[in-house]
Amino acid sequence: MNRLLKITVLIISATMFANFLFTAGVGIYKTIHAYSMMYFEGTAGKPGLEIVESLDLFLVALLFLMLSLGFMKLFYPDFKGLEKIILPWLKVDDFFQLKYLTWNAVLLTLLITFGTHVLRANGPLAWTMLIIPASVLLFSISLKMLKH
Repeated sequence: MNRLLKITVLIISATMFANFLFTAGVGIYKTIHAYSMMYFEGTAGKPGLEIVESLDLFLVALLFLMLSLGFMKLFYPDFKGLEKIILPWLKVDDFFQLKYLTWNAVLLTLLITFGTHVLRANGPLAWTMLIIPASVLLFSISLKMLKH
């Protein structure tokens, strides 16, 4: 059973790493597209919105990377490939630290997503737009309660 669990965690970590690569690739594509829009169309094509959307994609990609490396560090501490990856902000010794790090990344991603929706809106905002700030508030309260 222990071997089955480790193989499952390895598959999940590899899938999250593949999601990181794909999302980062789409973010790079959107960034290049935004700069080409700015070069050819000027500010009429709204390249700033495209850059903010690519920032959102990079944050989601970072979230996938954090989860992938965090799971590998938790379940495979003796894995030789992880010894070379020394990131001071990704010191994960237990699941609580990984959860805390993930919640912070999710909060930042939600804030950027809300900013993107506000920038994309033409005219007054619908009341349903309050779902994202409300979720950020609830996540922040639960994160504060988690610390204490």
